[in-house]
Order: sequence, then structure tokens, then C-alpha cells
Amino acid sequence: LLEMSNFRGKLPRPRVVRNASRNENPLDKLLLPLIDESVRNQYKIREAERQGDMNLVNELKKSKSNLLRAREQAELARTAGDEDRASEWEEEARFLESLRADVTQDEGSYSRFLDRDAWYERDRQRTAKRTNKSSFGNLLDGIE
Repeated sequence: LLEMSNFRGKLPRPRVVRNASRNENPLDKLLLPLIDESVRNQYKIREAERQGDMNLVNELKKSKSNLLRAREQAELARTAGDEDRASEWEEEARFLESLRADVTQDEGSYSRFLDRDAWYERDRQRTAKRTNKSSFGNLLDGIE
């Protein structure tokens, strides 16, 4: 954690971590900003439910990113036993994750111009699938 360039905190003493209650790990506050935005949102929803703050739970559920929604749909499909649908949603989640400049940042907290455009990326991938790659040759063509 100390080796990471984007960590600017101070680690708690080992006995503070060891003696902390099960519900309040001091490392959680340090690690939370560094993890994936969708995982962080799920954690915040669980914490708000645990504390009984239903207004915050509803607010967090409304502000879910498309990535988190896709991951949840995959999980719902998997629990329903629909593996094909689950794999489709997982593929969509991977695609949405690939668009993001930084998955640790909340969606909309930085300039949207840093992310890739979904329409452009989908079109680029379709074009790449249609292209016959063998017609391009390789680096050794023409060398005797």
C-alpha cells in the first residue's frame, strides 16, 4: 500500500488494526478509494443497509454505474440458472470496463472525454472482426 503512487495516507498502528471491532476495520477507509468503483458502491450500499440508512441506500442504488448494473444482471442470470445470459452480461461488463479511463474513479467524477466512446468502440470491434487479417501480410514479407 505504501508503494502505490496514488496512496497518500498514513497507515494505522498494527495494534489498532488488530483491536478494531469486526465492523470497523481502519484499513477499509484507506483502501476504499483505491478499489473499483462498482465494488466500492456495493460496499457503501451494504454499509448503509447495516446502519439502517434507507435514504442513502436508495440514493446509492439510483446512482449505480452501467458497469455495476451489468455485473448485477450477470449475477441475477447466474442465480436463475441462465448461463448464456450471464455470459452475455459479463461480456457487456468487460466491455464497459474497457471503456473507462480509470475504473477506480466514480462515473462522472472526471471528464467524460477521458473515457472511450461506447458507440465508437463497438463499431471499431465490429470492423476488426470483419477485416481479413491475413490480407495484411506480416513484417517479413518481401525479405528474401
